[in-house]
Amino acid sequence: MSPPTNTYHFVEPTDVLMIRGNKAFGGDGQHGDAVMPPWPSTFAGAFRSALLGKDASRLASFAHDGQRLPGELGAVLGTRDEPGSFAISWLSLAVLDEPASIGDDPLARTGLPEAKSGVPLAIVPLPADLVAFDDPRVKPLIALQPARLPAVTLAGGELPLVARLHIATPVKPQSGRWLDGAGLAAHLRGELPARTLPTGDLFKRETRLGIALNHGSRTAVEGALYTSEAITLCGQTGFLAGCEGDSGQLARHGRLRLGGDGKGARYRAVAFTPPGAPLDQIDTSRRFRIILATPGIFAGGWLPEGVSRDASGDYRLQGEGFSARLSCAAVPRFDTISGWDLARQQPKTAQRVAPAGSVYWFDKLAGDAGKLAEWVARGLWGDNPDRQRRAEGFNRAWLGAWRDSP
Repeated sequence: MSPPTNTYHFVEPTDVLMIRGNKAFGGDGQHGDAVMPPWPSTFAGAFRSALLGKDASRLASFAHDGQRLPGELGAVLGTRDEPGSFAISWLSLAVLDEPASIGDDPLARTGLPEAKSGVPLAIVPLPADLVAFDDPRVKPLIALQPARLPAVTLAGGELPLVARLHIATPVKPQSGRWLDGAGLAAHLRGELPARTLPTGDLFKRETRLGIALNHGSRTAVEGALYTSEAITLCGQTGFLAGCEGDSGQLARHGRLRLGGDGKGARYRAVAFTPPGAPLDQIDTSRRFRIILATPGIFAGGWLPEGVSRDASGDYRLQGEGFSARLSCAAVPRFDTISGWDLARQQPKTAQRVAPAGSVYWFDKLAGDAGKLAEWVARGLWGDNPDRQRRAEGFNRAWLGAWRDSP
């Protein structure tokens, strides 16, 4: 089965963004941190609300009555309990150079690579198998390499290889680095990206002071001050959101409510082609990497869906028409996702996730590399029944080559 058709939209906030995480927030003197990049569920909710918000009666029918709307829109949205065909398939930062910016190029001021006029340049956080440095004694970017060591236990399971950083001089890594689209494509081919981008060229964090309100009287609560973190995007930076299964119901341009406090954003349809998987390399070498593009909700914790331990003690990925052995993994510290259910007006269940950028190395590929690529393109869900989180864009991943460094 081929992956469904996707449309891509450049989302440009019209104000600062309040993208809150999963920590309890709202009491006196508390501070609300911002999550950056946002969870894909933030954009799933924004686009679904845009589809519903054109008509107050159908919004009420969907949210309060739990009814499926008639016609094609009902097939796209489903119900609040059973999502329809609509899902988020891609989420990243992006730079979009508009023709109107000629003569006043903000990209030159920020130091970002130039994007083709009207075509977004995707920008993603540095994957876990790349380490950036800002020290003349070492290279600015080094890739982790799987190496054979004495048995290493990871989250209760043994893998034959461990991801190692080969470096002669002990130097502290640099955080807050990002890859542009060309760098991501090179990394998926097993090559070292030419450059990374600093966070400061993409967005800035600001602290805002607020005071709690009495919902009954709509007056300020005495002494209930708090601070929250706001995100300000730099230059012509925005978000690139891929949507699948909208069946033409989503307008080519429009407005969204994005994040907390009802902040606004504009969106427009753009032409974008995601980086392809290097199938020739994978087919020849019979090994590959899977890199999480969005957080992974896995029943096995760090272990992707479809991977289980066999009688020999190996972890094997089993899919329709292919199988492979999991031999190494680079999984940063677990994150926790939650959110707010607008239809039910209650918090969503908090879930522990493998963070975006986690990397899994597989070898001993058997079967069809093309079927493997199709499975990865649809999301790493396997038999996981959580259709709501699937529609929100979690468990998305990229398929890359596994090539040893010189």
